Amino acid sequence: MTDPGVPIARLRNFVLDVDDLDQAKRFWSALTGLPVVFTTADGRYARVGPDRPDSILLQRVPEAKDERKNRAHLDLTVTDLAAAAAQVVALGGAVVGDPLELEAGVRWQVMTDPGGNEFCLVQELG
Repeated sequence: MTDPGVPIARLRNFVLDVDDLDQAKRFWSALTGLPVVFTTADGRYARVGPDRPDSILLQRVPEAKDERKNRAHLDLTVTDLAAAAAQVVALGGAVVGDPLELEAGVRWQVMTDPGGNEFCLVQELG
């Protein structure tokens, strides 16, 4: 069991799945007045606003909106991905699939809360 005074993770990103990254960048930048600060070379991710929890990370996905899939989720920063995932499971959450790794130096694990809402635990590498 975790110490209730010690958080398992801290908020990293608010993530939106989008099927048209260019359109989403224009929309969210114009709506919030925040600049698009990066787009990955593969065109899969873009950040609107500085790298802090009140920014929006846009994630291009191949599928259109579907009522069965979350289109928004939280990314939470952790220092030990496996340990944090185990703590989430102990709290009633679940692991979804295998950990993933991005060439930008992060590894993440998709998780669900007890209600089935998805979120990601993210560990920076190196």
